[in-house]
Amino acid sequence: MTAVMGYADRRSVRAGERIEFKVSCHGAARYHARIVRLMSPQAYPPPLSPPFRALAVNSAVDGDYPGREQRLPIGSYGIVPADPVFAALGSFTLAATVWPTLPQGGEQVVLGSWSPSIGTGVGLILDAEGRPALVIGGDAGRPRSVVTLPQALVAQRWVFVAASVDAAARSATLVAIPLERHQFDRGEPRAITVPLPAMPVHAAGPVMVAAALVGEEDGKRRTGLHFNGKIERPAVIGAALDGVALASLAAAGPARPPHPEAVADWDLSRDTSGDGMLDLTRAQRHGRLMNLPTRAVVGSAWTGARHDWRAVPGEYTAVHFHDDDLADARWRTDFALEVPSDWASGCYAAHLTAGESEFWVPFFVRPAKGEEGRRARAAFLVPTCTYAAYANFRSRVTGRWNELYHGRLTVLDATDWLMQDFPGLVSSTYDAHRDGSAVVYSSMLRPVTNFRPTGRIYKFCQDLLIVDWLDRAGFDCEIVTDDDLHAEGAAALAPYACILSASHPEYYTTAMLDGLEQYLLRGGRFMYLGGNGFYWRTAFHPTLPGVVEVRRKGLGFLGPTAVPEGHFSITGEVAGTWASVGRPPNLICGVGFVTQGFDRCEGYRRKPAAHDPRAAFIFAGLGEEEIIGDFGMLQGGAAGYEIDRADAALGTPAHALIVAASENHSNIYEVSASSFMDLVPSQDPSKPQPLRADMVFFETPGGGAVFSVGSIAWCGSLAHNGYDNNVARVTANVLRRFIDPAPFAIPG
Repeated sequence: MTAVMGYADRRSVRAGERIEFKVSCHGAARYHARIVRLMSPQAYPPPLSPPFRALAVNSAVDGDYPGREQRLPIGSYGIVPADPVFAALGSFTLAATVWPTLPQGGEQVVLGSWSPSIGTGVGLILDAEGRPALVIGGDAGRPRSVVTLPQALVAQRWVFVAASVDAAARSATLVAIPLERHQFDRGEPRAITVPLPAMPVHAAGPVMVAAALVGEEDGKRRTGLHFNGKIERPAVIGAALDGVALASLAAAGPARPPHPEAVADWDLSRDTSGDGMLDLTRAQRHGRLMNLPTRAVVGSAWTGARHDWRAVPGEYTAVHFHDDDLADARWRTDFALEVPSDWASGCYAAHLTAGESEFWVPFFVRPAKGEEGRRARAAFLVPTCTYAAYANFRSRVTGRWNELYHGRLTVLDATDWLMQDFPGLVSSTYDAHRDGSAVVYSSMLRPVTNFRPTGRIYKFCQDLLIVDWLDRAGFDCEIVTDDDLHAEGAAALAPYACILSASHPEYYTTAMLDGLEQYLLRGGRFMYLGGNGFYWRTAFHPTLPGVVEVRRKGLGFLGPTAVPEGHFSITGEVAGTWASVGRPPNLICGVGFVTQGFDRCEGYRRKPAAHDPRAAFIFAGLGEEEIIGDFGMLQGGAAGYEIDRADAALGTPAHALIVAASENHSNIYEVSASSFMDLVPSQDPSKPQPLRADMVFFETPGGGAVFSVGSIAWCGSLAHNGYDNNVARVTANVLRRFIDPAPFAIPG
């Protein structure tokens, strides 16, 4: 099998700046790279979709390159630098409180310096059957020895585990003390003490938590034997504690002070927003957490009374490690592009090919600093935050619900299969880890199979339909991304008279939402051309570009993606939907998510408000056409997939005009209604049915305005009949008026 994959160190770059590309080849000695400007997607053959347009730009980096395979370093762990004190230990104790999730998932390291590749060091581990064990490395002529408790640990139960070595008695003690409160099956403490045939040979390397160091490759460490589950208060104590002392240590709980003879005792409730493992001893042998294990998770002392880790840090003392975590692939750079200063703002990509394998690495070019808005009065806001949340959406391929929701068989292409062939690409925030827990962090610092201009019409592939329409309709439009909006706030949007959304701007950080709101309050115009927008509150990682955090607290219908913790580890903010924290999307765009269905899309029917003089510009040139968008690439209509409606109770302005609404959606849309009451049809024939998409217009302070279509499928209808259709005309009418400097006025 031949496969080429890659990613970039950033998604947004200004003209004149540098962007780096990292590439891996499997089964190919060379690959070809070229930079193109993306204008339209490659989806269906014409006339179902517009012709694919990827315009060559003849960059300085175009050409052939030697191929090399770069490993995906999956699995999270903690690492403490090598210290002579660790290597000189005679008698010692390794201790930690654990909550294993895959105790029978193979040999797993909890804590220690054990290195299976070298054969030296000591480790507190779970063996392949889930039994606590002490592994003791030998020298070159002596194999390792293992002391094992006879009983395996139970999945998802807190237990204090420890192993001590008494150098004078040449013996080892191993204990497991269940800690679950209110559990009738927690069992009795277990302990054994056995003689040791030989004392351990300590490793000169680092102390590891939740993994072992297994080697080095291309100058980078390789790890293995990853632990799945939570760990709190791992400690190395410079004395052999007996069973009574270990029981006392377990009973003291995670808030205990360091043991007087502790060499290192790490409190994982500290530096929750960062990656630190803070040692509470005076020696301050601090460590670092690698590959984003889940932080701000409940520990063994959690009472359930508080869901904010900042308020009760003593109850959020654990870190959840996974053998499939990945924050940054950390591949070496293969080539770097200095973006020419004369390149137009737009969507670009590095197109990588090796034999029959291809891969796309999109990126977005903004105008040079100070040049924003000089060539265009409008900007397209690219939803890179949403792309990150969905990156490598594995459940779309493997989920049992997928075909039920879509009403048809799942179709896969060669790029989709990469996630099956290379499971190290891992998952999105819609997936579960291998141990069944929710994926709360997702990264663009890895190859992303569903961030490309080819494949099914969804996300970026679909958003290119807006880019193509803008170009064909003759509108100059520049690019701003979510990354830019998050970093710069309203200043990123200020140079433009009008901002156009993408088809699905679902994930928003506080800084992004604040920036868009401030832009509108200052007279900006906004065209919301999508559905299910501004829905989930999200956090961007401060130092890893393209890494987002999403937590869906307590939403059982979301299955494994639901979590009990209600606050982000990165920011400490309340997680969940924006509506749940008092900022529903209706306040921004006049509509909010109501339901989804992927079998069939419908058109909109114009409403009486469409004839209001305030809305006359929207339907200019349509004559008596009452139905808008009963056609399109996405299941035959402009209203569908995920749809939003107006709701005064959620903040739709009183002066907003509902100028059109969809109707007759199939009963698949009932499966995903956001509220039970939305399933109850209106008995008043004069009132619209609740499961609908609303087309809304309203004016904002400072001469601004908002136009919303409330449907992901809208832009899928733009290209119908060679862009000659009423969806394209309505969109052009609104954009033409929104870039006109003539102010709007709020009625009354």
